Formats: sequence, C-alpha cells, structure tokens
Amino acid sequence: MAAPRTELDSGYYLQHFNELLQFVAAHYQEVLTADSRALLQDFATLSTAAQQLLVRMLNRKGSVFADTELSYSEIGPTAPVLDELTGAGFTAPLTEADLADFWLRLSKDTLWQLLQLAQTELAETGLADTISIKKSQTKPQLLGTALKLPVNWLALTAQLPQRYVVLQRQDALNYIYFLYFGRIEANLSLFTLRDLGIRQTGQFKQQFTPRFTQAPQALLAYQLAKAKPAIIELGKQLKKQPDNAAGQLSQWLNTVTQWPLPDDNVLLLKRSDRCYQLGKLAEQYKLNDIAIAFYQQSNGFPASERLARLYAQTGDEQRCQQYLQQLLDDPSCDEEWLFAEDFYRRKFGETISGRKRSQLTQLLHDAPLIGIDELYLGKAEQGLMAHYAAQGYTVFHAENNLWLALFGLWLWHELFEHNNSALHNPFERRPRNLAAGGFYQQFASEIEQKLNQLAAPGAASTLLSALTAHYGKANSLFYWHTDLAEQLLPLLQYAPKVEGVSSLATILRAMAQDFSRHSSGYPDLFLCKDNQLQFIEVKAPGDKIQRHQLARLLALQNAGFNARIEKLQWIVDPNRLYVVLDVETTGGKAGTDRVIEIGAVKVQAGEVLDTFSTLLNPGRYIPSFISRLTGINSAMVADAPTFADIAEQLSAFLQGAVFVAHNAKFDYGFIRAEFARLEQPFDMPQLCTVVNMRRYYPGLQSYSLGKLCEEFDIKLNNHHRALDDATATVELLKLINARRCTPQLATK
Repeated sequence: MAAPRTELDSGYYLQHFNELLQFVAAHYQEVLTADSRALLQDFATLSTAAQQLLVRMLNRKGSVFADTELSYSEIGPTAPVLDELTGAGFTAPLTEADLADFWLRLSKDTLWQLLQLAQTELAETGLADTISIKKSQTKPQLLGTALKLPVNWLALTAQLPQRYVVLQRQDALNYIYFLYFGRIEANLSLFTLRDLGIRQTGQFKQQFTPRFTQAPQALLAYQLAKAKPAIIELGKQLKKQPDNAAGQLSQWLNTVTQWPLPDDNVLLLKRSDRCYQLGKLAEQYKLNDIAIAFYQQSNGFPASERLARLYAQTGDEQRCQQYLQQLLDDPSCDEEWLFAEDFYRRKFGETISGRKRSQLTQLLHDAPLIGIDELYLGKAEQGLMAHYAAQGYTVFHAENNLWLALFGLWLWHELFEHNNSALHNPFERRPRNLAAGGFYQQFASEIEQKLNQLAAPGAASTLLSALTAHYGKANSLFYWHTDLAEQLLPLLQYAPKVEGVSSLATILRAMAQDFSRHSSGYPDLFLCKDNQLQFIEVKAPGDKIQRHQLARLLALQNAGFNARIEKLQWIVDPNRLYVVLDVETTGGKAGTDRVIEIGAVKVQAGEVLDTFSTLLNPGRYIPSFISRLTGINSAMVADAPTFADIAEQLSAFLQGAVFVAHNAKFDYGFIRAEFARLEQPFDMPQLCTVVNMRRYYPGLQSYSLGKLCEEFDIKLNNHHRALDDATATVELLKLINARRCTPQLATK
C-alpha cells in the first residue's frame, strides 16, 4: 500500500520564507547590506495577507504579474493587498524597462485585446494601415506585429481590465537567498520537498556555521554568483550578434579586473572559473588578446593550459616555454603538471623513437591488450570483470565511489558532525570548504591523526563501526550499497604500507587538501587475490583516457598501488551464436509505436540453425503509408498474437546470442520497448551491420539494406518484410565476419 500523502498547511510557503529570513537574521547580521536589512525590517511590518501574497509572487516565475492571476482564497481581495505592497516598496506599476518581461507574461487573449486598442489609437492618428492582425494568427505572430508598432504600450496597458504590478527589491532578496543557499535560488522548493518527506535534512547536526563572516567577502561571493548566469546569457547573445563580441567582452574584462583577489580559496576558485569561462568565449570569437587577458586573471588549471596553448598559437614561443617551465616547477595540480610535461616535451623536448611521445601516450603504449568475448560489446567493464573472475580474482566495479566512501566514513565526524564543520544550512550534505582545501586547513591535526590510524590493527573495526552507525544517511559524497563493506575491508587490510604508514593516507590526504581535483578519475575496477590489490582503468576500442584519469593512476602508482590501464580487444568466436532480427512497425518511435512483424534467424558458424517469424497485433490501426511500405494491413494482423503472447518464446529464441540487425539501434529499441511494456528487462550484446559494413567495406555509395544487397548480389525478394530482411542481413553478417579476425593478444 502506498504511503499516505503528506498534506501541507495552506500557509506553508510563508512559513518557509519566514524560516529562511529568521535563519539569515540569526547567522548573517554582520554581512547584511543596508538594502537587505531594510527588506527584513519592512517585510516584518506587512500584514499577514500582504506577506502571503508577496511570497506567492516570489515563488512564481517572472517579475510581472496581473492581479487576475493573484487570486488566493486564504488571502482575500487582491487590490488592497497590492496597494499595501506597493506602498511598502515591494511592488510597483509597469515601466518601460519592464515591458520585455510583460510581453512574456501575456496570454494570447490579452495580447489580442492590446492590439485592438493599438488599432483604435492608430486609426485616430491616420496610421491604421500600419497594423494588420487576424485572430487566427499565432501568439508569436501577433507579438511580432506588436513590437513593430509606434504606440505607447504603457498607456494602452492602463486601459486593460486587469492591473499589472512588478516585483521590486529583487537584488536585496537574492542576496538574502544567496546567504542561505550559497547560490541564487529561484524559489523555496527545497523546503517543500523537506516537508513532503522527499528531501532529508538535519541528519548530521543542528548547529550551522555562517558561510561568510565579513561583508566584503560575502559581497564578492554574491557578485561572482551573479556573474555565472550572466556569462551564460552573454554566450547566447553573442551567437545572435557576434559583431558585438569584442565590445561586450572588453566590458567584462574591465569588470573582471576590478574583482579583488580573495584570500578565501573557495572564492578564488569561483573567480578563476568565471575568468576561464569568459576566456573560452573570447577564444570562440578569435579574440586571442582578450582571451589571454582573461586567462591571466584566472588562477591555475585549466586556464593555464589554454594560456600556454595561446602563447604557442600566437607565435610567442619564448613566453610559452617560460610559462610551461613555471608550471612544471610549481604546478597547481597533477593535471596541470601532466599537461605541461606533455606539451613541453612535444613542443620543445627530446624525441622518443623518432617522435615525441607524451606520458599518457607512453602509458597507453605499454598497456597490455586483453581479449574479451564480443558478448560484452558495450559493457567493457563487465567483460573484464568476468575475465578476471574466471582467474579466481574477487572483482568490483569501484570507480570513484570506493575512494569517496572510504574518505567519507573515515573522516565522517570532521565532515558532518563537528561543531565547526562547514555545513551552513540544514539542506547541505557536503561541507562547502572541501572544494578548495579549507577543510584540510581547518582540521589538519585531526585528519593527520586519523590518517595515521589507517595502518593500526583496529582500523577494520573502526571502519565497520562507522559504516554501521551511518549507513543510509543522505550525503553528497558517495552512495550506499550492500557490498560496500566487502569492498572497503580488503582495501583497508591489504593496502601497501611504507614505513608503517598506509598508502591510503596519501590518497585521502590529497582528497582532503583539494577534493575537487582528487575526487574523480579513479580506475574502473578493483581486484583482490592472495591479499594483493590491483586497480585497472578499462580502455575499450574507441575509448579515450582523460588527463584526470591518468593523474589518479599515477597518484596510485606513486603511493605504492598496482594501478594500470588495460586495453580491450573484442574476440570473434567462430562458434558464436547470433540472432539476426528485423522488425516492421507502425512508425518510427519505439516509445509510442508498436511492432507488427518480427523475423529472426539464428546463425552459428555461418549456418542457419533456426528461424522465428510472426505477425503481431499492435492493438491499433496500421497507418496507410506503413501498409504501402510493408504490405501489412490491419486486417492481416487482426487475428495475430500480441507481443505478450509470444514474448516468452522470443526470449528463449534470443537466449545466449548476439543481437544483430541492420541499424540495430532501431530494431533493438523496439524489442526492448515491447518487453518494457510487460515490465520485463531486456539486455543483449548488439552488432549493427550498418556500422560494421561501413567499417569493413568503406567507400560504398549507400549502406541501406537494399543497396548493399544489390552491391553484393544478395537475394532480397520481399524487402520490408521482416524475415526476408533478416535473412538478407545474415549474408551481411557473413561478409563482416569474413573480415574480422582474432587479434594477437598479450596474455597475463
């Protein structure tokens, strides 16, 4: 039985707003601006009805409202309440500056009324022929007409039966929101989700520290927060008006240079990110000098990479070399050092075997090649897991969560429960100072003491106690799963030690010092056998290894772990079982259209073992264009089975095979959708003959089934009937397999 739905009090939105205001007043008096302090005081003097209406408006989109859309039973008549809000400075009549938002708020009916008023006014001035409107026109068409008319829209708006008002003091309110959330929130939906039981809060502690204690720091943070959406909007504007790029970006450069360099690391990172985003915009419009100036204002990676590349691109080789050497001597992070080492070597360094090879290229070159059955196509990690499980390894798909869980559990108290931990409101699940190293600076002695305990005899018991005490608590660091202990205990027990200190300490210390750079990129797989640990980054054909993944691999190697890349090569088993399948459907969308025919051919070693073919009743009319294409009409499928009738038989036919189709995404998507309607999972390895014919037989004019059959003299009698198309596709599969070969593999 479903849990009863939580009912909220009719004034819940005002309760939430008051809760936020009281929290801010209690924690942020020192950093409130004069405007935000005045807003708090003025709001408190409003009547309950005025408070309710204002908060209703604040929780809706836009800043322009008609009184006709502000009717609420708990508030009563709207007019006197709006008068009170206007008198207190919270709302105001429309002005010219508000018209852009006003147009967005209009319904088509109201827009039509305005245009009729405009038509009357223009007729009185002899300009009636400047307007031509029809009620059948769309709202965008009517709006386009309105925006071209030479009329006083404010005066005409005053003639409408409804009254329009505009929210005021938005900046002061946004600043209050920012102090509470750490970002500019559009509404208080988090409070509602909490009261409905959807969002958990208050699991860690009930004492919260203010995120800012000094006004200049808070104001800069707010300015940087506002800059983020403004930069995104700038990018959209420049796409429409690229000629304005130089002027607009130059104005932003003047603004950026006035931003102070903060002592706070979190703010420094945000300032750097804004400059980096502006630099990328400048590069996009070939404004290299402006881009360089933005990147110079940024701090660290990845702006440093773009700066070095621009120095090289603009021909300043000496400056580029000096800058790269500076990065190598004092890198801000592992990724920056890896970039600088790679770029310096390729541009200025020695050659290796006749060509310049980066550290990443060398690591990939040295990686062993592992053969994995093509049954795991699209599931590379699972394939390699099966490969090592067959050799007696205990194998986990770990990635980042393994390390994040160890970090979170080992330092749980400092992260979440210490009186001075950097949680700033009940909704936060991750200390805000993690991202920029403030966490380590704040708790350095406690962290180092705990890191030393990783090698202690009772470390496993300590970890299990933390896991038991906190299991299931919502947090933004890691996710809980049932075999977490099974993964963490061998990691803790068998991690290498250097002079009695666990190598885990090196990894966790780096995460504590710079969480944003050391919390991702960890290898895919975690292996354990004979008390030995291994970590493997899986590289399937076509995969790319990112620089931060390389950085984590090298960090693990330097800490003493066996960590490496392994490259996969798909093995083509000559005895592999394939089912070549084709569907005919009522249309092209698997989510809404249905299958009307299935044809499938089971093939092994080039020999046909069995076939499966049936018409299906889709439970709907078959469109005439589909009947013309396939020859299948509604009368033909009237007595045919439904998919539910044949699902079990089809599932058995497909068992243990590779799913093959010409444009497999289409056919596989329809079969999966049909099983999904029966609430049955469907998951098979796939091979697409379109993709593979392009790969192994390149240069053909067309890769449609019909054209390929003509090209290779393949019999295709009834094109667009499922079994005939599937039978022809079998011949394409034979051609593909003739050109695929089992690679020479390095074995371990």
